Amino acid sequence: MSANSLAGIVTVAFFGVLLCVTPIITRPTVVFGVRIPGDRAGAPVIRRERRAYYWRTAVIGVCCTVTAVLVSELGPWWPTRVILALELAADLGCLQLARKNIAAVKKTEGWFEGLRQTVATDTSWREDPPRFPVRWLLPALMVIAATVIVGAVRYPGLPARLPAAWASGHHAPKSIVAAFAFVVGQLYVTTLWTGMMLIIYRSRPDIESADAAESTRRYRRFLAAFTRAVLTLMALVNLTLLLATLPRWQVYRLSGLASALPLLPLLAGLVIFAVVAVRVGQGGSRLPRLSPVVNIREARLARIGAGPSVGAGPGFNSPARTDRDDDRFWKAGLFYVNRDDPSVMVSNRFGVGWTFNFGNRIACLIFAGIIAAPAGLAAIMLAAGT
Repeated sequence: MSANSLAGIVTVAFFGVLLCVTPIITRPTVVFGVRIPGDRAGAPVIRRERRAYYWRTAVIGVCCTVTAVLVSELGPWWPTRVILALELAADLGCLQLARKNIAAVKKTEGWFEGLRQTVATDTSWREDPPRFPVRWLLPALMVIAATVIVGAVRYPGLPARLPAAWASGHHAPKSIVAAFAFVVGQLYVTTLWTGMMLIIYRSRPDIESADAAESTRRYRRFLAAFTRAVLTLMALVNLTLLLATLPRWQVYRLSGLASALPLLPLLAGLVIFAVVAVRVGQGGSRLPRLSPVVNIREARLARIGAGPSVGAGPGFNSPARTDRDDDRFWKAGLFYVNRDDPSVMVSNRFGVGWTFNFGNRIACLIFAGIIAAPAGLAAIMLAAGT
């Protein structure tokens, strides 16, 4: 079994497990992409759809993983990628089925009738924003620097033809592009994820109206933990790319299953990220509640559209109040499109993390740049014969 085949099997298994447990880490008031009042989190239809989703996705994950193991013996790398695509499509189909059934019951029973829909915001977010943990970015930058130094030392002694970066068994003429292809990958990953996290740090926090003060505290803790996990994963991805390029630079040779050694840092990073995601939940929903701490930042919590109740008093946390039913802005429960919302990124409805506001032109341009950058790099590499 080649390293490429092993990577395909591990990817299929990882996404199978990840998508199966995703409802666990999603915010309780957003179930399968459907906004619900907090007192409806235990509704029979939600329990039924959760059980059905777990069983369906578990069966899909097991079947796809077994199939990936069997087809990996055929040799080509692409069958496992096809299986991964089919697995993702099937799991998303399970999501849409659960979403459709819950939304139908929500509409029929009028879950939001008689409730005061409000939006909570932390007005101190711009005055006292959370600080981006720059020191956690240093390991990724150090790995890139180490890769460049090793490459610069080895480049003069490399042969006239080098193994192609993305195609096993193929070779390309020696050039800067061919030799440092994985360095370009490191720079792309580091720039992309760092830029995304900086945007997220300037995006509005996702605060629950029912308990705004505690929700804000949890969100700040969630953002700090999630950022550290992302930057750790980023450093380990760069380490995987470094280990993958060392054999091309003839620093060492690997064969058989040992050729999968470069994948170990990536796998470790994915496990760390998954553990953090399950521990904190979306927006910090799984974090333990802290004892109230009164400070200036929390005293500035304000409610938009809440009438005379402003602050975090008894009226602010009234059970008759709930988050705004904004399902109309979410297409398929996954894509946010709201032209009246200036936010570039908003919290995901399914899983943990953020997504773009595709109703915002700036967000669309950034998304297009993310897609265009690797496409342009691939075109340059093809033109260089790599």
